[in-house]
Amino acid sequence: MVSNNVNYKYNVPVTGQAYGTNPSMQAGIDPQAVKQSVDNSYLANRVKASEEANPNLTLGLSLASWYGLAQAMDKFGPKCAGKYEESVLGRLGNWGDKVQNKFTNTTVGKGVQKAWHGVEKGWNWLTGKSKLAYAVTNTPTQAEWNWAKNTGAGLKGFLAMDTEQLFGYFMKPIDDVQKLEQFGYTKEQIDNVAKTLKGLNKADKASVLAKEELKALGVKSSSIDKIFGKKGINGLNEYAKHIKARKLGFRNLGEFEKVSKGGLENIDKIYQALLKADDKMSIAVTRKYGTLGKVKAHLFGRKVTIPELRNKFIATLGKGNKTKLGRLLPKAFGYFLEGTTNRFAGGKLAVFMQAFIFGDMLANSFIAPKGEKFKTFMERFVNDFSYFMALPFAYLAMHKAGGMKYAGLDKKGVEAYRAALKTFNEKAKAGAFATKAEYKAAKKALSDMLKADVKNPITRMFKGIGRLINVGNETRAAYKSASKMNLNFLRKVPNFLKNCAGVPLRLLIPTALLVPIVAKVFTKAENKVFGKPTKSVLDEEKEPEMTPEQLQELQNQLNNPQNNPFSNRPTVIPNSPSNLLNMYQNGQKYQPPRSTVTNNVNNTTIINGEPQKDDGKVLEPVRTYIPSPVGVQVKGEDPTAANAALARADIAEKMAMETLAMKW
Repeated sequence: MVSNNVNYKYNVPVTGQAYGTNPSMQAGIDPQAVKQSVDNSYLANRVKASEEANPNLTLGLSLASWYGLAQAMDKFGPKCAGKYEESVLGRLGNWGDKVQNKFTNTTVGKGVQKAWHGVEKGWNWLTGKSKLAYAVTNTPTQAEWNWAKNTGAGLKGFLAMDTEQLFGYFMKPIDDVQKLEQFGYTKEQIDNVAKTLKGLNKADKASVLAKEELKALGVKSSSIDKIFGKKGINGLNEYAKHIKARKLGFRNLGEFEKVSKGGLENIDKIYQALLKADDKMSIAVTRKYGTLGKVKAHLFGRKVTIPELRNKFIATLGKGNKTKLGRLLPKAFGYFLEGTTNRFAGGKLAVFMQAFIFGDMLANSFIAPKGEKFKTFMERFVNDFSYFMALPFAYLAMHKAGGMKYAGLDKKGVEAYRAALKTFNEKAKAGAFATKAEYKAAKKALSDMLKADVKNPITRMFKGIGRLINVGNETRAAYKSASKMNLNFLRKVPNFLKNCAGVPLRLLIPTALLVPIVAKVFTKAENKVFGKPTKSVLDEEKEPEMTPEQLQELQNQLNNPQNNPFSNRPTVIPNSPSNLLNMYQNGQKYQPPRSTVTNNVNNTTIINGEPQKDDGKVLEPVRTYIPSPVGVQVKGEDPTAANAALARADIAEKMAMETLAMKW
């Protein structure tokens, strides 16, 4: 209920006359809830916290951040190459091994291990007893879109996407002499080939480059000439693809095409191939010969060696160290770098997004008061990048909760259901169901399989929540009729609507619900360490407080009938329905109240819409029915009252805006 005081701090009452008997002003509105949901939302305040910085300053710092991050990661990449143990990632993992081994031999370490094993044992016991706990732990739902899969997998997904793109660049026929550096060509060798290309037309240049590429891959000149004589440049390029696939560690081109396009699902197979890849190979992106080409490569190009890529796989998959801490640290370091630069697994164009985040935090740190610049930078750094860091975990938590729809099924049962669903969808899309009855029977069998004969009402309720989270995902394809007069396009509408509802839901749950909570927690923790700046991203929008003079003016306005939009409102007291019913049952005639309005022009009285003189004796006709308990409100034709009402409405609007701006 709305408080009777405009501002309890100053005890300024709102008169009953102002609010009258209007129920909508007395109940049903919670100003605090409205205020928190609109003005004080965390995300809204985070945006408002960046409005003060000069846009030109932010843009300049963003471009500088982009260049600095891009070039810094060019220097970092080679540090990940070489033998894993000697790379920056391997050394970090080795240090983690030493720390954990030393810690576990202490009394405290042994106690922590014992406690952790106890937690694991307890949870394993719970998953054996509870179908919900088992489903959340062992059978989470899975995204069907590759983008969602890779993003939700964190560093592993980003590395899988980047590797697929790098392999695509490597397998293309070289179109510039500078790309011969992929095969270990020195600057002198590249210059010599460039000289032979001078004066040649486009087709001849392509032939020379194709032959040089095979030569760099170790093919004899006689074999190259033989292939070119039979199949031309297309034969050279196709043969080069087979050799490149083997250079990347795959048995043949067929295995490469099957595994490399699987991305995240085949990441372990890609890793196994990289273990056998040629260490002399590298993958060049956006590399051009000449001065302009060097500038372009400096700004946008990159070169990734096979050892560098392999070591990133080792760190990401936790293959290079023995202890949990040793496996965690390199992966966490890579994840931190990816979150802050987008270049642990990506190119220089991807840095633009992070650069604008850096530009914003630098600009706001620059305009911060003296003594608070570092605190402002650290707070915004933690706040901004905790969003990115938390996203995969929020995504995982969402799909863990979605896994409740599988409650009652074990891992094999879920795999069997997904296999049956795949077969069903393939058959439905091909129109292989002979009749709609056959389709419905197969669909019911799938539904029964998912229900898993769960009887417990609580478990069934949580299964429903899991299905809601997963709506539009793992759907059953619509029936496809073979009839010429079919309505197949209409049958697809329900699944389309499910996607329209489910996709935004699965985007909003992690990004707008879970991630902001994590970011806020981490930012508060940072404030405990480095201190909270005066202009904090966590500050809620504060409404300006009214001075005593302003409050007194508002009270005067409310108490003035001319300014009060509610002062002339008639109070209607409806007749009690029970009294009307008693009168009807007793045979009494109902006499409604007379509606009387005085006309100031001719001093006559209007009774029930008919003009009467002051001594007129015309009465209401006798009624024998029960009319509506709400009396008729008669509106005069004098425009003066309308104009006054409009004026009062303007004042009411002003007072409403001032009232909403006050601190409740």
